[in-house]
Amino acid sequence: MLYADSHLHTNPLHGYGAGRVARKFKKEGGWFIALVSLPPYHYGFSEVSVDSYRKTLDLLVREAESARSEGLTVIALAGFHPSEVDEYLKRGLSKKEVYELSAKVFNLINDYMKKGLIHGIGEVGRQHYGTSPERLVLSETIMIEALELACEHHALVHLHLEQGGWVTAFNIAKILDKISCKSSRVVLHHVNYETGLWSSMLGLPATLPVKTSLEKILSTPGIRLDGFLVESDFIDDPKRPGVSAYPWEIPKFFNEKLERKEVSEETVFKLNVENVSKIYEVAPP
Repeated sequence: MLYADSHLHTNPLHGYGAGRVARKFKKEGGWFIALVSLPPYHYGFSEVSVDSYRKTLDLLVREAESARSEGLTVIALAGFHPSEVDEYLKRGLSKKEVYELSAKVFNLINDYMKKGLIHGIGEVGRQHYGTSPERLVLSETIMIEALELACEHHALVHLHLEQGGWVTAFNIAKILDKISCKSSRVVLHHVNYETGLWSSMLGLPATLPVKTSLEKILSTPGIRLDGFLVESDFIDDPKRPGVSAYPWEIPKFFNEKLERKEVSEETVFKLNVENVSKIYEVAPP
């Protein structure tokens, strides 16, 4: 069987790096990864500037190439994470300054997308943890700007959101409707069971964390799996080992399920190959 990790991060300066991750994942049957950038300060680019994001994007491009050199199909995403809103406000920037920085970052991302160096935006969205109302509003405003840009270019987007079940999925569907976005490439990232269920009902693609909601979704009778992907959300931080999951836990999960006949090969193929090829628009292996 072949396996995909539809959302993970790598950090060559402090962690494994993409080459090592790709090598180990491929050995376990991996064929595809969606590589998502971390905020610049995670790589040591601590200056609050567009140049820090340019360095981050260049690092992401190199990491993607490193994973490809190990034989994986790779798409790369860069964004403006809602945690960056909180971080920059803590550092003393005004809300307007944070918004203006995000606009410049999206212009930079757009340039890299036009050159074919990266494939979309991620992560953007809303905080899933407690924050002030005005920070939440700012984060959502930035998310809408990102969605408008991505939908204009039919680019991928990975959304980082609260896990509110129906209200989260319905809200994103309403926003997409309001901005006349017909893209099927807006992905709700790291959804819990209830949010994943409603995402499926509303036709929104979503990534299922291998350690949590994947198990419950698979055991739900009659659920359509067409829009679901599987992710590790690996953060590649030695200080927080396995805080989410490792990419190679995806093959381990499915292999054990197959051995116990708790899942069919057709289901594994749909989640790891068919849906990946359709949503990410990559050729199947």
